[in-house]
Amino acid sequence: MITAVAAADELEQLWETYAARRDGQVRERLMLHYLPLVKQVAGRMKVGLPGSVEFDDLVGAGLMGLINSIDHFDPQQGFKFETYAVPRIRGAILDGLRDVDWLPRSYRQKSRRLDKVMRKLIGELGRLPHDLEIARELGLNEDEYQKFVDQVGATSLVSLDVTISTGDEGGVGTLHEVVSDRTRLDPSQELEEADARDVVLKLIEALSEQERSVVALYYYEELTFREIGKVLRLSESRVCQIHTRIIAILRAKLRRIM
Repeated sequence: MITAVAAADELEQLWETYAARRDGQVRERLMLHYLPLVKQVAGRMKVGLPGSVEFDDLVGAGLMGLINSIDHFDPQQGFKFETYAVPRIRGAILDGLRDVDWLPRSYRQKSRRLDKVMRKLIGELGRLPHDLEIARELGLNEDEYQKFVDQVGATSLVSLDVTISTGDEGGVGTLHEVVSDRTRLDPSQELEEADARDVVLKLIEALSEQERSVVALYYYEELTFREIGKVLRLSESRVCQIHTRIIAILRAKLRRIM
């Protein structure tokens, strides 16, 4: 019987061998070991995407991020491979989604419309707008607003990952990640990214307790909208609505500094 300790020792040996020899067979063994990680990331992202997006396509795109992660990971840095790889796997999947332009044009138009409304309301109110205020500005009743948000929500996943970047170590930055690109940035870009992080932190501080819970459960605990709904005793659609509102506000604020 192979114990967990033995498995960990074998994995460590694989990394040492690959770092020393860059052997293709060793890389394949590492890929097989971490394939469930790609499926986990792809499955979580699939939750917020239209049904037309195939899970296998997400996994295929994510494998490119896994390969890149294996080739560039340095075990001597002292952090887990999963911490390093997940942003890159997610980034590769997002690149694949953008390449095939998976969103209907009407969804993108609604997303831009919501962005415009958010910027207008934040400027006029000097605070984060409530759902009722957003719906009124859009000229929608409650049911129409819910349907509108459900459709815009499909764009939130990509929008968040495209917009947020961080300035330490890692790859594609998102709201819940503190790991960013290892390549050296010019001073102006570093300032922009520092400003973006400040905006994110201030936004989270301004959210309601319920909204902060959604952020924490989705981006830190990595629960699905359905699981979050069970924890907070909300419907899955309501969690999606809260998430979409948070992302729309964040995008509106970031566009002022990016």
